[in-house]
Amino acid sequence: MTEDGTGSSAMSGQWPADERVPSSPAGPPQKRPPRWGLRTLGFLGLALLAIIISASLGGHTFGTLGSLVFGLIGAGYCSVKGFRAALKHDALHMLWDRDQGR
Repeated sequence: MTEDGTGSSAMSGQWPADERVPSSPAGPPQKRPPRWGLRTLGFLGLALLAIIISASLGGHTFGTLGSLVFGLIGAGYCSVKGFRAALKHDALHMLWDRDQGR
């Protein structure tokens, strides 16, 4: 066992426990905002998969047509929600400021 600069002893090859760091505050962790762009890509991927499968089958079935419609509607919904979230958090100011500088 060795003694580090803080006076605590630790076994050789192990990190000593750092007790000076305060624990995280009580309460639920912060919720991460939804990633609307990734959700949009997921729905577009579903629609693409439905198109590929319907082409390989020679026509649409109830499942492929339903998946295509669901994918396109979901992608549209997520795109609108993502754009509104970007406007709410003023994330698009970079594009607008760049266009006004011309």
